[in-house]
Amino acid sequence: MRFILGVLVGYSMRGKDKRLITILATIAFIVYIVLPATALLALHLDVQRERRSRPAQTSVPPIKGLSYEDAEAKLRASNLNIRLLATRYDLPLQPGLIIDQVPQPGEEVVSGYPVGVTMTKRISMAQSGTTTLPCSPALQARKNRH
Repeated sequence: MRFILGVLVGYSMRGKDKRLITILATIAFIVYIVLPATALLALHLDVQRERRSRPAQTSVPPIKGLSYEDAEAKLRASNLNIRLLATRYDLPLQPGLIIDQVPQPGEEVVSGYPVGVTMTKRISMAQSGTTTLPCSPALQARKNRH
């Protein structure tokens, strides 16, 4: 750039060959002004096209503490789906409540994305099929000594 500017200034000071000055000034204008402007315009148009082609996104609403049905209705209103990931038993909460969600509230996701939930559920000992396990022989002998 300095070289071309020096040549232009030198020739303009001498005032001899005006055609050469015009050609060099035109080349400098094209190389340093027109080509970068064209490249930036093409990049701008490409970014706009990319943004338009992305699917619509929505914010995940908070659903912790809701029942499955209420959470499902709230997610449907936000164009999202619900998916049960896990059920936790014997928690000190009312059965049927959502205790965790993935993704978290406020995150931006694609419309139609499934939100995974963890729910509470109580189960009785009879339903779980658990029984008391027999003691090991060493533990049984210790109990009998006392």
